[in-house]
Amino acid sequence: MRFTILLFFIALLPVMMLAHWWEFEERQQPALLAQVQALLEQAGVREAHVELRYLDLAIAGDAPDEAAVQEVTRQIQQIGALRLRSNHLRVPAKLKARLEGQELVLEGWLPDAQAVDSLTRLLAETRPDLRIAAQALRVSPLVRLPAGEKTPFEADSPMLAPILSSLHVPSSLEIRREAGQIVASGLIPDEALRRAIVEAVSSGPHGLPVEAEGLRVSSHALPAPFTSVDHLVPLLHSFYSTLSPGEFRVRADENPHFRADATRSLESEWLTRLRPLTQGRRAELELDHYPSTYHFPGRRLQTPLPPDVLQTVEDALAGQFFLFSPGQANLSSEQEARLANLVPVLLSAGPALRLIVGGHPDPTAAPEVESRLARQRAEQVVSFLIEQGAPSVEILPVAFDPVPLGGKHAPSQTPSVEILIQ
Repeated sequence: MRFTILLFFIALLPVMMLAHWWEFEERQQPALLAQVQALLEQAGVREAHVELRYLDLAIAGDAPDEAAVQEVTRQIQQIGALRLRSNHLRVPAKLKARLEGQELVLEGWLPDAQAVDSLTRLLAETRPDLRIAAQALRVSPLVRLPAGEKTPFEADSPMLAPILSSLHVPSSLEIRREAGQIVASGLIPDEALRRAIVEAVSSGPHGLPVEAEGLRVSSHALPAPFTSVDHLVPLLHSFYSTLSPGEFRVRADENPHFRADATRSLESEWLTRLRPLTQGRRAELELDHYPSTYHFPGRRLQTPLPPDVLQTVEDALAGQFFLFSPGQANLSSEQEARLANLVPVLLSAGPALRLIVGGHPDPTAAPEVESRLARQRAEQVVSFLIEQGAPSVEILPVAFDPVPLGGKHAPSQTPSVEILIQ
């Protein structure tokens, strides 16, 4: 009897194993799979893959962050019937950037600190004018870079393409006087242009040091007409060729701006040289017009006279304007008498005295005619002084530029001749 019962149970064993297998395959395993998939879905895992071989579980997918991976792993491990044999949950590398003023704020996930360093270094080279804020960038060994991506990051990185394309910026240049020096700043596309700008600004007679630390070079500075060396450098050579250097500002999408001491001749030259740089944009000018560069503030005298002698000559010449009749270039007897009274003072200064004799044109008359007359009037004064004994090699006749009537630096009387110490 016992043997019969034993044979019966032995005969039922395959049926029981088959029933147990059917129960697991049809009911328990789908329930476990559904439970795991629900946990992954709740954790925000995308492209989730779950494989269950009896009680051995393998999972894979893209989690939103490291905390989600840790939490869903913990919850799955609490399912006592399963053994988590393979966990390939990863966090896809993510990178976002936004500009806040002059700061580029970075957010996202990267695999390690080296990746963060290479990213910030590349962005700083691309836009040296920006501050790079990487505090919101997080790192984790769970982070996976996109297929084909690698570190250290380079300029052609597909992952960085959207950020780099948004960092293009118009070129700009600003040159100003500040604390006894000339300061250049801005963003330009070429290092050779930067060197040429510094050389052109430094080449003038002003003698001021040039500080160009703020003038940055970036491949993401968009080329503009004014970034042409052939056009910009001659303009800067001219603009900074005086003892009273001014300020210059230009940006690809704005009107150029000048502020300087100028003569009409210099203004015309600057505007002519500026035209190909701006392609028709109107220049904004803040110019103080003087009759000549000899009238500029801060001019250094070339005449090596002792201070007391120099002061005597300056006092004698101050406010002296020798008048001419409109349209005429002949000295009147009255003006000859005034000049004759100056000769003893000029001769007493000795051969070291050097003079500029300039004619002030009538600003209301025809410019070409008045310029010629102004030169002729200056030559008349020089001839008279030489006749009175002044050495001709130390006296230079010139025609000054017209200054609009009522201008701050306009001569008190025109047409006239003024004598300056060179």
